[in-house]
Amino acid sequence: MTNLRPIKTTYVNESVYEALERAILHGELPPRAALNDRRLAEMLGVSRTPVRDALHRLEGSGLVERRGRHGWAVAGLEPRDVEEVFELRRVLEPLGLERLAETWEGAAVRELSGFFGGFDEPLRREQYPEYLGRDHDFHKKIVACSRNSRVIGFYGILEQQIDRVRHYLSYGYEGRVEASLAEHKRICAAIGARELESAKGLLLEHLNMVEKTMVSFVESQDLERIIRERGIGE
Repeated sequence: MTNLRPIKTTYVNESVYEALERAILHGELPPRAALNDRRLAEMLGVSRTPVRDALHRLEGSGLVERRGRHGWAVAGLEPRDVEEVFELRRVLEPLGLERLAETWEGAAVRELSGFFGGFDEPLRREQYPEYLGRDHDFHKKIVACSRNSRVIGFYGILEQQIDRVRHYLSYGYEGRVEASLAEHKRICAAIGARELESAKGLLLEHLNMVEKTMVSFVESQDLERIIRERGIGE
């Protein structure tokens, strides 16, 4: 677990939370891995208290689950978990496009239509982190176009689950990232042409393809082997 290092900051609680959240979202702490608060505290160079506080917060966001009375584990990632995340995305994200199309506000259209202009195919492996960040920001921007604070807030809660799926997919299916970029560019072009139905159709097609690939990936993973190889757990 190369990213978990002693923390040198006065904001210990927040830093511990961010470090553990990042390790889970990026797959460094894989689904169902046991989380030993004493071991994590030693790795991060902090006391057990901020680690326990972080685990409670992560439990509230659905990234961590209780294991017995005093233990935790990374939440599992089953096909049904993926399907539920994408079912919600297919409801929330098209709403943003529909609201955008009410005015086709120039600045928003220009921003979204050129969102992936800095990426060429095929993507190099070292570009993946930057691309994943743009992917995240693109879908978040679409939802923001809904101008509905409750929808935006709910999507914010869902974002952690989306990011977890996104990172697993990118590193599990290298070729899928290039397909994802091409799909995003087609959505951008439809927005730039102010073609609502085309943009919505391409968005839903993209979400369906990502869901299908991710479900297949999750079904194929030997998570117990991954946990053993990484030396994670109690």
